[in-house]
Amino acid sequence: MHAFTHDRIHAARTAELAAEAAAWHLAHEAATATATEAAPAALPARPTLRNRLGKTLVAAGIRLMQPEHLHARPQRHAV
Repeated sequence: MHAFTHDRIHAARTAELAAEAAAWHLAHEAATATATEAAPAALPARPTLRNRLGKTLVAAGIRLMQPEHLHARPQRHAV
């Protein structure tokens, strides 16, 4: 049972890190495109980038609000 909880926490954290990395790469690519004067091609991507970043942040926030991370370690209650 403890291994199952650990696996779920690890999977959730891995998903968060992957989402953060993807958002960073998208932002970096958009900044690079803007900096290299490829602005006409980058302008339509800005709303899409903003939406994807927003969805990623909302998903991470919802994941953090879930009580799973509170039960990462077995707790012993006084009898």
